[in-house]
Amino acid sequence: MNTQTNSSRFNQIFRAYYRGLCLTLLAVAQIAFVSGCAVTPKYPSRLPAFTPGEEKLTSCPIIAGRYADKGEAFTVEGQSIGEVSLSKLLYGDNPAWASADIVRVLEPEPDVIEIQCFKQGQSLAAHRFSKYTWAKGWNWDSRVLGQPYYCVKGFVELGSGTESHTGAPALGMYVTEKGFLWRKAVDGSLIALQNESILGIAVIVPFRVRRCTWCRFTPLGDDFQEQPSRVK
Repeated sequence: MNTQTNSSRFNQIFRAYYRGLCLTLLAVAQIAFVSGCAVTPKYPSRLPAFTPGEEKLTSCPIIAGRYADKGEAFTVEGQSIGEVSLSKLLYGDNPAWASADIVRVLEPEPDVIEIQCFKQGQSLAAHRFSKYTWAKGWNWDSRVLGQPYYCVKGFVELGSGTESHTGAPALGMYVTEKGFLWRKAVDGSLIALQNESILGIAVIVPFRVRRCTWCRFTPLGDDFQEQPSRVK
């Protein structure tokens, strides 16, 4: 009985120690690899050109419009890799808006973006984003401002997230980071760049895998009729 108790305690201590070690190594690896995240990959020639705009660090383009929820994804070489959902990129696998067929992006006032999801004209969900600034950041009120968005070299950065995954003891752990950059094309379509990075520890060796995907969502006409919302 004593032997089993001691063994159980040892396993708990070992797992806690190993997890702490992995987290420390992940932090060190993230600092070492951070420079690779800032590079915008090649833009496929088969996609329409971007609307003209400033490429400065703090420049933010207008992305307002009404778009089909289902779009097409491409590799950086321009190869089509299938269908992609705009609402899923923005909000993940949430059943509240998984059936959306239209996504409307509004910019009702300076430094504010509102995104609405619809199914057959019926509102499913609406979210508010505000441009992040140092002044707002010190006292960010999500009830008023919603979620932050950023201006990054001629793109709007909006809808990023991080997930942590722990493997079996002594095997390691990894963190998946997703970021999205948005910009309109000359034909009115909405272009998204999905940056996905997997940063992990295998035993005690840090590694990183990066995948970039371009997505295009076609613009819709003005014959759309909004119906009263069922979402409160």
